[in-house]
Amino acid sequence: MTELTTQERFKRGAADAGRYFDFMAQFVDFQPEHAEAIRATRFIVEKHIPAIVADFYAQLLSFPATRKHFQRKDGSIDQDYLRLRMQHQATFWRRTASAVFDEDYARFVDYVGRAHTSQGADASIYIPERYVMGMVGFVQQRIGQALDAELHSVDPDLAFRAMRGWNALLMVLLELLSRVYGEGREAETYQAPEDINEAPIQRLALETYERSLGMARSVEVREVLAGTVDEFKDSGRKVIDAEGLSIGVFLVDGKWHALQNSCLHRGGPVCKGTLEGGVLTCPWHGYQYKLHTGELLLDPDAKLPRYEVEVRGDKVYLSIPVLVRDEVDISLADLFAEADVHPAAESVLPRTLAANEFRVADLQPGQAMALTVDNATVAVYNVDGTFYATQDECTHVDGPLSEGDMEGSTIICPWHASCFDVTTGAVLKGPAREPLKTYKVVVDGDVASVEM
Repeated sequence: MTELTTQERFKRGAADAGRYFDFMAQFVDFQPEHAEAIRATRFIVEKHIPAIVADFYAQLLSFPATRKHFQRKDGSIDQDYLRLRMQHQATFWRRTASAVFDEDYARFVDYVGRAHTSQGADASIYIPERYVMGMVGFVQQRIGQALDAELHSVDPDLAFRAMRGWNALLMVLLELLSRVYGEGREAETYQAPEDINEAPIQRLALETYERSLGMARSVEVREVLAGTVDEFKDSGRKVIDAEGLSIGVFLVDGKWHALQNSCLHRGGPVCKGTLEGGVLTCPWHGYQYKLHTGELLLDPDAKLPRYEVEVRGDKVYLSIPVLVRDEVDISLADLFAEADVHPAAESVLPRTLAANEFRVADLQPGQAMALTVDNATVAVYNVDGTFYATQDECTHVDGPLSEGDMEGSTIICPWHASCFDVTTGAVLKGPAREPLKTYKVVVDGDVASVEM
């Protein structure tokens, strides 16, 4: 077994970093042409890296919450440490601008992300996730400015393509840098996307958008009985539910009014509020409206919807406009009906995996992955085609074994290099002393499951 120092292990990054990078690149639609545009503008971006780094650290030093990381105990700036961080930052962006997004690069990014937390080489370091996100956003703006300044008048098409490439790439990097802060409730299984027919989704999105704007294929007015005249003689008002709406109907000084019973502020029952001098006051937060127009006193351009009232005999009716549309209904059969690789029948779609299951093809020999079984995280390993499972937490200080390196049947903890035999859970090398809990893995065709 090759012995590695703790520092060397940290610099390797997580074992699945390459797969994670490729998966997220596919998810955000980071295409080869995006990488090519980044590569084509490499030297333009590199020229601006010193200025970008300078701007970024000036930003960090201007905020007390981030400046503290660069101060000595006496409050002075630790210039040596600041210079070191600048060097690492410049190296990171210079390497990224080269657009070589291979396994080594992905593990390098993963290492950089971990270096901001206690899972890095220095357990005393912790930089909140929001500042890592802020760094990516800050650099994104500066790279965009650099490309625009250099290429806008020379090659605007290349500038546009490079900006698109950087924007997509930085979304991938943001996820890779921040995932150490929390892997989520379910471990990623790296299932490939499936071709679908997008037309039903586009129709549904258009219908939803038009509906939100009040647009309709046609408008139909429906008449609703609000009650009898006698019901209004005592209180002068009544709140009814009609066509999915709550509506307040008023009889004041012989005149009828009907307003939607939903305050424009927070949806409060405005029509149940006090009515004085023709002004209706919402009981929740005091927003006031003119009863006869529905206007908000603070902003006359904002109005409660009003409805026509008609009295016939002793009956009171409302006229409510209803949007009439052709409903869009989609199903899995629709989505896969015209896809290149999927027949229409829903029965042939890949079945959904339970939390304790994984696809055999997703875990190749020499790899490990994490699953959640009965609210516990379990590490699963492929040793020459045979699957084994143990607790994911190292028995030393809970390091994530599923992110460690495998050598044969040995898993190496990524935190402090404890070694375990995954087939038995036995400790092979400290500092861990306690063995791992082991679990049974059952293979059924192309799916396997872990049993507690």
